[in-house]
Amino acid sequence: MLLTCPKCKTKNFLDPYPFWNFKGTTQCAGCKAIWRLEIFGGACVAGPDEAKGAPDLLPGFAEKQDYSPIFGPGLTRSAPRARKDSVCKPIPMERNIRGKVISGHPLKKEDLVGSKPRFIVAGSR
Repeated sequence: MLLTCPKCKTKNFLDPYPFWNFKGTTQCAGCKAIWRLEIFGGACVAGPDEAKGAPDLLPGFAEKQDYSPIFGPGLTRSAPRARKDSVCKPIPMERNIRGKVISGHPLKKEDLVGSKPRFIVAGSR
């Protein structure tokens, strides 16, 4: 979704997830003007109307008319991050949500029987 600032013509890219059903204010990254918007189902149904106060959400990215990027603290939102406990390593699990045995943890040599994990053949760990 795109909000082109009526004052400075900066293109403010609004992240679809937080702005999908949104009613509130956002800030232009170029001139820091506050705009009131109402977005429903990804389509703007009201606004942009000029407002005052602190913005509810910042745009995800912005660029000037010459396509130079605008980003940084107080201008745009930071990128979403993955969970700290699952970055670059598997989450150990032995059973799925239905209670069936799965292999969601690293297997050792003694856990293997032929090509199937031993605990799957035995039915438990």
